[in-house]
Amino acid sequence: MRLRLILACCSLSAPVSGATHIVDVGPGMSFSPATITIALGDTVKFINHGGLHNAKANDNSFRCANGCDSTGGNGAASYNLWVATHTFTTLGTTGYYCETHGTPTTGMLGTIIVQPTTPVELQSFVID
Repeated sequence: MRLRLILACCSLSAPVSGATHIVDVGPGMSFSPATITIALGDTVKFINHGGLHNAKANDNSFRCANGCDSTGGNGAASYNLWVATHTFTTLGTTGYYCETHGTPTTGMLGTIIVQPTTPVELQSFVID
């Protein structure tokens, strides 16, 4: 008698985990890394290492410095050594920049690419 067992672990519609990715803001006039690829549901933590900076999305989906405007913080550029986080719940590419030192197309800018989570493959086992 053979029995086929198919196992799956994890929902395909929701992120498996919400990882946190660091983007350094400064010192100087740059974001590092300038381009980052994350999974849907992940969080980006912006850390200002010095200078008058913030991180503002080209599409206005976030504006962060001393917190983010959308979560009760103040996203205006600040000299403080601030830390701000934003969780990405929409697929696609989001450009962002420092309002003091850039624009959506020049200067101090970066890109966040949000991809779908990798679905878990079904495993099939045959038991004799």
